[in-house]
Amino acid sequence: MRGLVLAGAVAVAFAAAGQIVERPRPAGWERLVPGGRFMDRFEPSEAIGPLVSDCWGADGVKPRDVKNGIEDAKYSYWGGRIRKDEKGRYHLFVARWLESQPKGHMYWPKSDVCHAVADRMEGPFTPLGDIGPGHNPEAFRCADGSWCVYVIGGCYRAPSLDGPWTRGALGLVGTDGKPCGDETNFTFAEREDGSVLAVSRNGYVWISPDGIQPFVKQSDKSIYPAVRVTTFEDPVVWKDHVQYNVVVNDWKGRVAWHIVSRDGVEWETRPGEAYTPGIAVVKTADGAAVTNNWFKYERMRVFQDERGRAVQANFAVIDWNKWEDKGGDIHSSKNITIPLNPGRVAEVLPRKRQGHLWQIRIKAERGFDPVRDVDLDSLRFGAPDIVAYGGGIGPCGHSVAKGDLVVEFPDVKLQGDFAKIIGRETNGRLLFCDIALEN
Repeated sequence: MRGLVLAGAVAVAFAAAGQIVERPRPAGWERLVPGGRFMDRFEPSEAIGPLVSDCWGADGVKPRDVKNGIEDAKYSYWGGRIRKDEKGRYHLFVARWLESQPKGHMYWPKSDVCHAVADRMEGPFTPLGDIGPGHNPEAFRCADGSWCVYVIGGCYRAPSLDGPWTRGALGLVGTDGKPCGDETNFTFAEREDGSVLAVSRNGYVWISPDGIQPFVKQSDKSIYPAVRVTTFEDPVVWKDHVQYNVVVNDWKGRVAWHIVSRDGVEWETRPGEAYTPGIAVVKTADGAAVTNNWFKYERMRVFQDERGRAVQANFAVIDWNKWEDKGGDIHSSKNITIPLNPGRVAEVLPRKRQGHLWQIRIKAERGFDPVRDVDLDSLRFGAPDIVAYGGGIGPCGHSVAKGDLVVEFPDVKLQGDFAKIIGRETNGRLLFCDIALEN
């Protein structure tokens, strides 16, 4: 309880100093049902090691699993993207600097990019060494199989995740067809045709045909939500089996937003918080749940499964305000991992005519038998923003097709690119399916 009280007192103090702002939520968000916002996908972590309190940090982040992600007493870590190689090893590229630097967190402009590896995506990650100077690293694969680690103001390229790494520049071309400078904090999504889509800090979309040739700015219009917030930064973009996803953080308000697109060109904002402080919950061996109250969660990145679904998020977290973190004190930062509910794969079966039932095939996968595991009575189907608020329609029938569950819903008019199912599995776990509609 002391840690919770301290964390709350610190937040109030920093808010009073103008370093954070408690943002009012859009009207109606309080009516969202479980599964209606991206933040509902975060699940408790399984403890890798025993929770310990003999470590750096404010009371609110103790006890914690120091083996989760990457941390040590010597360095402060920030940002980072996890990628998996053909041998099954997990590679993390993360910025770091000596915690003892007198400027503390404000030494970040002189950080180095650390290459660390682990046998599991949750960590612990073991540093192999630094590949060179840089901040906010982001790794993506090019069409020829080579790799690029982007940093603010440049990049590193290598034939494999094991290197060797060569410093270079990320070519950028503006909407006027002329080369332009780095807009910082890019995030990247590899596409099926070998091209790479990128989103820059200010919410502009860029595309390179192969990740090697220059990225061309697609529009001077930002894809960010149309709200009066000027402190958006650190977007993350990924492409799953249905849609492009962007989560962007309002660093001052400490609340993030979720944006989706069918084609990477036209985007729509989903309701509800994508994440806020308080999402780091770890389950211990005896079944207890401990929440670590990190002051800030930034630089979200995701790890994707073979279908492109986000199954884990990793964050840069700090236990204290960045400007108050000094060298040699008890405060620092690290990278943590949090599991995500990936949702289930579903598709719309062809409809014979307008007015005919909607038939949604929920597919079986390892560890999930939809015939046995879906709570049919809990399901709601419809437009994403309708279902998110508890609307939509319930099922009127079902059948089994080669181990998959085909659920029938009464006819309802759907417009746009997407539909959604929200419900529960029979064990109580959130069930959701993002579904692409034929145009």
